[in-house]
Amino acid sequence: MKENQDLLNAIEKYLRGDATAEERALVNQWYNSFDDAEIMVPPVPGFSENEIFSRIQDNLDKVVETPVRRRKVYPLWMKRAAIAASVAILLGAGFRFMPRPKFPMYAKTTVSHPASTILPGTNKAVLLLDDGSSVALDDSIQPSINGAAVQGKSLVYDQAGNDASNIVHYNTLRTPQGGQFTVVLPDGSKVWLNAASSLKYPTSFTGNHRIVELTGEAYFEIAADRNKPFFVEVNKMKVEVLGTSFNIMAYPDENTITTTLLTGSLNVANANVTKHLVPGQQASLNHEEQFTVSNADVNAAIAWKEGKFEFNGEEIAVVLRQLTRWYDLQLQIEEGAAEGHISAAFPRTTNLENVLKMLELSGIHCQLNDRKLIVNKN
Repeated sequence: MKENQDLLNAIEKYLRGDATAEERALVNQWYNSFDDAEIMVPPVPGFSENEIFSRIQDNLDKVVETPVRRRKVYPLWMKRAAIAASVAILLGAGFRFMPRPKFPMYAKTTVSHPASTILPGTNKAVLLLDDGSSVALDDSIQPSINGAAVQGKSLVYDQAGNDASNIVHYNTLRTPQGGQFTVVLPDGSKVWLNAASSLKYPTSFTGNHRIVELTGEAYFEIAADRNKPFFVEVNKMKVEVLGTSFNIMAYPDENTITTTLLTGSLNVANANVTKHLVPGQQASLNHEEQFTVSNADVNAAIAWKEGKFEFNGEEIAVVLRQLTRWYDLQLQIEEGAAEGHISAAFPRTTNLENVLKMLELSGIHCQLNDRKLIVNKN
């Protein structure tokens, strides 16, 4: 089967150290679909199993990718899978993998619309002006728009005009599914908008406060001004900051609103309670307006801003919603499907065809019908 050959080619390049980011992601995802007990080491004359593992352990350490700023700790069974694969490829011995029940190794994705024609998201947005007009934004050079201009991948407002007028106009920057964009606000604060998100803000911060409204997900780097605190209003939650960097995820179809703090400090509040966060913490507010504060997986929370997907034991349904926002798809999950959790990491530039392969290898059975991703139970 072509899927088998694609995977074997990816494994071989992975072990040689010249695999592409997509090939590394495919191999890592494949490893995650097996338990240690399922790996069968090929018989090699003159070597015991332990000697085989010991012989190429050093090579494996060079193969396993180390993400920036944090070394990922791989479980032993994953290393054994890589070693078994490397022995088979380098020594030509036969080997066999026993898939887990209900997780066929080479399940096929049913596709009525070629996945290769569906591209990852790009930098694009729509700016809704105070007068009701709108301007489509992308990476192309565009004229000045009411005190702002597109510079590279950002909409940048003129800071010299901040607080210069008592007349306040409100603009909204909105990204579609399959889009992302950045805005530098009139006070110098920078906001990265993820797909299917919107940010409403004034064209000048007058008075004693700076207030914006968010729907969806955004990463903030706030310009410090102790005399004029910054507020982000999100549905029934308000975040107060002085000068800090943080991420807010507040999509309407998610079960919680999460705020993850990277630097500085902030207060997160609803009508009943206020929580104070320090760097490395995350506040979550559910539909019952219950707050919880926990230690955050910071890298995973801001991976989208760094051009990656990173999931560490994330609910499969949450992962699927993130993917459909970025690839501009509709999502349909059959009852009883997409249960459990998944760990994976790959670039946001990965083509959809490879993403669907990784999902199938993890036992998540998908059918692509035009731009609707249907997740089946079996």
